[in-house]
Amino acid sequence: AACKPCWDSTSETYLDPTYRAQPTREMSNVPLVVKLSVAATESVLMAAGVRDVLIPGTPLPLPGDDKLMLLWSSAMKRKQRIAAPVPPPQAFLAAMLGAFVLLSAAAKLAATFSHFEGTFLRRNLFLVFGCADLAIAALMHHHSAVVLEFTGAGLDNFVLLLMIEGVAFLLDAIFRPRKAKSA
Repeated sequence: AACKPCWDSTSETYLDPTYRAQPTREMSNVPLVVKLSVAATESVLMAAGVRDVLIPGTPLPLPGDDKLMLLWSSAMKRKQRIAAPVPPPQAFLAAMLGAFVLLSAAAKLAATFSHFEGTFLRRNLFLVFGCADLAIAALMHHHSAVVLEFTGAGLDNFVLLLMIEGVAFLLDAIFRPRKAKSA
């Protein structure tokens, strides 16, 4: 018997809360327009995120990006705002912003291009979140002396929390056995 879609109100499975539709080509494929827009948008955002983590203040070859970089650091020269070296406190903030932009982009890419079945999609997102937590903890640790000197507050508690969560995500994603849900 052909499997009727679960959204079909004429189907006897429509109101059955235990019903699970069989995976089909339609269910497993994200529409092409979504894939293209996510791929294009997140590619640009990932480039900006990597830039903000590694070389904050450096413009990308994008329209107006050189002007946007003046937000991180600038100086006045002959009544005109020009780029200046990014001071350490702003470099820390740029790195954090870049890391979260990368996390957001990676999660969107995983949701768009990863496994259609929820169990494996969750595993893939746990891998993304675990790696992001550890990377952000490493960035915080790397900038902790600057933050402590500038503010008098340390980042060690945040580093520890992110490391614990990141390791928990990765251990679950890597070692917990998963089986596809049966229909």
